[in-house]
Amino acid sequence: MKINRDRLKKDMIKFGEIGKDPGGGITRLPFSKEYNQAARLYKELLEEEGLDTVIDPVGNVVGTREGKQNQKALAVGSHLDTVIQGGLFDGALGCLAGLEIVRTLNENEIKTNHPLWIIGFSAEEGGKWGGTFGSRAMMGLLDYEDPKFISHLKELGLSMEDLKECRIGLDDVKSFIEMHIEQGNRLSSKNIPIGLVEGIVGITRYQVTVLGESNHAGTTPMADRKDAFQSFAVFAQEVNQRLIKRNDHLVGTFGVVEIHPNMANIIPGRVEAVIELRHMEQKAIDDFLSQIKEITTEISTAEFHFEKLVKKQASFCDEGLLKTLKESCRKKKIPFEVLSSGAGHDANTVGKKIPSAMIFVPSKQGKSHVPEEWTDWEDIQTGTEVLLEALMEIDRQS
Repeated sequence: MKINRDRLKKDMIKFGEIGKDPGGGITRLPFSKEYNQAARLYKELLEEEGLDTVIDPVGNVVGTREGKQNQKALAVGSHLDTVIQGGLFDGALGCLAGLEIVRTLNENEIKTNHPLWIIGFSAEEGGKWGGTFGSRAMMGLLDYEDPKFISHLKELGLSMEDLKECRIGLDDVKSFIEMHIEQGNRLSSKNIPIGLVEGIVGITRYQVTVLGESNHAGTTPMADRKDAFQSFAVFAQEVNQRLIKRNDHLVGTFGVVEIHPNMANIIPGRVEAVIELRHMEQKAIDDFLSQIKEITTEISTAEFHFEKLVKKQASFCDEGLLKTLKESCRKKKIPFEVLSSGAGHDANTVGKKIPSAMIFVPSKQGKSHVPEEWTDWEDIQTGTEVLLEALMEIDRQS
């Protein structure tokens, strides 16, 4: 079965106008008016295809296409939110591929045995509440006892009852498949159209607070300074060098660094930074954290404090679904590569409760989370048709 590539392209471009800024990037932050506009549009398009569609309290959009039999649903989807100044394809592609599959089935008058759930998740990119917030709410995997989390909920105008309303019946869903751009350069560099994901890395984040001593920038001799930023810089450089020397796919990033008091004429007395580490094995992350904490004992010009922010375990995709995706590619004579995902996805969260898998399509030059993000429309068609073929096979299996 062929999908309508031009129609899917038009949908993608239409959604790309929501949150588009003069610089070409797209910003649809969770709970913003731009996100809400995208969620409402997605709901309308699903309803036009006859799906019973709801938007839950955190902004997840779920459309249900009835099946011939009273069986567990087959779910597909991704996320509708973006990072600041993000690209056209991240997240939205998986949502709109699901819509296009429904349209294709409707045009061919095909009714599946299983119901189909088409999902647009909210807040995958995260914020104070952490990434994959929408899918964690749906799976019942939020930390309801964390005081900070409860405080952030109040900022969003949400209650515990709202979160309970987001939960689905886990016994109602048979499988979940997420189609997404790779956000890396493995497929593009090898000219391979499809990546089948065997696992999604774990993500751990710690806030690192460095305490020095503020003083006048003009009158304090260099040798007498307790400059928190310079101490942090020594630490960050050593962490980076140790990561480079490793050969086990562990990656780390200082993506947030705040200097206080952030004045040109005052020696920084405090630095707050966030280090993020990603790997398929949590032990590798935990061991490395222990090692880098030891570095701080050798830096006498400041005190270092570590506070855990996020600890998401890696997840492995369902072997049965992965086998079906392989067979779908072979049936359509489409080359593929089995790989792991260095980025976090909603499939990671959903996979902790429901058998899940992922399809990757190539990202040009590995670019993502930037306006230059690009995936060729031909590759998008190929990925969507592999997803459709796999869904039809799963539907036939029981």
